[in-house]
Amino acid sequence: MKAILTWHSIDPSGSPISVSPEEFGRQLEWLASGSVQVVELEQLPELPDDPSAVALTFDDGFASFATEAAPLLRGHGFPATLFVVTGRVGADNRWGDSPDPGIPVLPLLDWDALGRLQEEGFRLGGHTRTHPRLPTLSSSAIEEELGRSSEELARQLGRRPTAFAYPYGAVDARTSELAARWYRLACTTELRGLGTAEDALRLPRLDAWYLRNPRRLAGFGSRRFRAWVWSRRQARRLRSH
Repeated sequence: MKAILTWHSIDPSGSPISVSPEEFGRQLEWLASGSVQVVELEQLPELPDDPSAVALTFDDGFASFATEAAPLLRGHGFPATLFVVTGRVGADNRWGDSPDPGIPVLPLLDWDALGRLQEEGFRLGGHTRTHPRLPTLSSSAIEEELGRSSEELARQLGRRPTAFAYPYGAVDARTSELAARWYRLACTTELRGLGTAEDALRLPRLDAWYLRNPRRLAGFGSRRFRAWVWSRRQARRLRSH
């Protein structure tokens, strides 16, 4: 089985976007056990399904990536991609006029910290400028969010990103077509592993928040694990309607 795993903040708040440092450490210990390969995001779609492999991604650019996640990732030699909201760099995750219910207001990395992480080998990807739901915008506004995000990363850090993550996982045909002008691949929040012929601009991911139970992660790739992912995905679809 192949899958892109994703985290947001590594903190002890217990919020829907948070995995505690202790839980995160246990997840990485399991990944380091040799049960799966940990590879670069862009490498993953090209690999066969056997042996199992994962890529690690982090959305939004929270400051906790540098303080909590990066040291452990470096210790294990794991690559990771961090998706950055360029218009909020150095600020916090209050994307709109008011915070999302149940989501704590947390600090985001500044450009200096992002530059150091890039120098250490972590990949930085686009996550728009202001974290909107892209399908709700006009085509010109979507291009503004996608293009300026790419340009700001290139200008500030000297490297144009090749990967993108849709805020909230919100994507439609128009949005993915526009994303293709700026990025080689893009990630959604569709909860499943990678299939054999994925659209590079609509890659699914498994949210590591659902994998905090060590026994759940230990079953990665098994028939039971795949059935659990399917049932969890169906439950999310029902809640969204």
